[in-house]
Amino acid sequence: MAGGGTLPLETDKILAKCPKLRVLVVGKSGTGKSSLINHVFGIKQQVVSHQARGVCNIHDEITSPDNPRLILHDSMGFEPGQVTNLENAIAFLEARSAENIAIQDQVHVVWLCIKIPHAGGRVLETGDEKLIEFALHQKVPLIIVFTQFDKLKSLVEQELTDEEMDSDECDENVTQRSATKFVEICLRPLERFNSVRYAQTSGLTEGMHVDRAALRLLVEATQDMVKENVWFVTAVAQRTSARAKVDSSINILIVFHASGSNSLGYWLGLASTTKLFGSPLQTCLKTIHFEITASWNFNDPDELLTNDTFKQKLYSLIQFVVPEDKEIRTWFDNVDPFQALIGIGTAITAAAAPIFVAIGLSTMFMKWIRAVYNETPEALRCLMAYICDLTLIMDHLFLETLDVPPPRRLTQAHIDSAVQSYQTSSAAKVHTELRMYANRATFAQIVQSNKAEHKVKDIIDSYCSK
Repeated sequence: MAGGGTLPLETDKILAKCPKLRVLVVGKSGTGKSSLINHVFGIKQQVVSHQARGVCNIHDEITSPDNPRLILHDSMGFEPGQVTNLENAIAFLEARSAENIAIQDQVHVVWLCIKIPHAGGRVLETGDEKLIEFALHQKVPLIIVFTQFDKLKSLVEQELTDEEMDSDECDENVTQRSATKFVEICLRPLERFNSVRYAQTSGLTEGMHVDRAALRLLVEATQDMVKENVWFVTAVAQRTSARAKVDSSINILIVFHASGSNSLGYWLGLASTTKLFGSPLQTCLKTIHFEITASWNFNDPDELLTNDTFKQKLYSLIQFVVPEDKEIRTWFDNVDPFQALIGIGTAITAAAAPIFVAIGLSTMFMKWIRAVYNETPEALRCLMAYICDLTLIMDHLFLETLDVPPPRRLTQAHIDSAVQSYQTSSAAKVHTELRMYANRATFAQIVQSNKAEHKVKDIIDSYCSK
């Protein structure tokens, strides 16, 4: 939650209704449940709460200080001839999916973790099948997560002949044969079920290369299945898909119509200008800052993303896009050495990045943002630039920390590196597009049509990681 000096926060409203994603993980010991949770949600602890190895209480709420947007429940797998665990799981899901249960107390998704059998074993136990049938009948979101796909690929590779191993198509052959085996072993037994969702994972054991693409598909499948009000908290809680983070940060006011605002135009002063009128522009920027950073949910116990130091870095960026071209020289002593940084030019080099810091904040800019918001091309560029710059810096920061072992605690070095990476790669191009778009000639049409929100989305989509 933000401190004082902001407008009402949409993220606060949404998260007040459903502050945490509640996931039930089901699976036998050794299927990789803990590793899966650690990598998807960026935490590092033994999240599966065992009284003894292979023993757990499904009613225990398992949380981690590394990620405050997550609650886990753990269920033991279903051994042949043993029905207690299955009965407990179904009773738990019935209680947690009743219509009179508040959405924050419901189980939002079930991940049924199954290790891919490598020696012709049965992929689904009878208990697994009954749980799937129950979930489909009761419309409980359930995804089968097949784990250790990398071990299947290793076995396929061992079956290659020496000639095939020496072939230039070796990797391609292994990939194709592994995919074929996966269909035969894992997917054909699912054909009896109607539209059950599944995902696969690789490299979750220590020292292995994590298949990030597979984890992103799991996140996307989860978002597709959860209830609409849980979509946002799912994106916030997960820490493996930058795309989901980008979407959550820029679509929060578009997706959640029931929250009281109807479009991103709220921030651009177009669709709901009365909410901005009477507020200093600096207050509007601070509100945007809290909304976007909250959506990314970095492990930031030192609050580095919400302190004044980071905000000053953003101000140092967006100040260049605000004044009209003919007024730039009245804001800065000498603009010639850093025209590219302002957005007049089209390129920026790594050597030029420190100029952002060397110039400092313009007195004119700081005076300007303290004034009450008004509909002007300068204000429009300022709001658009803040949304674009902050979102894209968050995207760079996400990639900066993705390969850091969980819990990926944020450091100032991470932030500085992400800011510089954005400065040297995209900042000038983004600012050039904004300056070309939000000018006096088009401002009236922009206000009438709400096109600015679409331009912001297009810019972010063009420059964010894919």
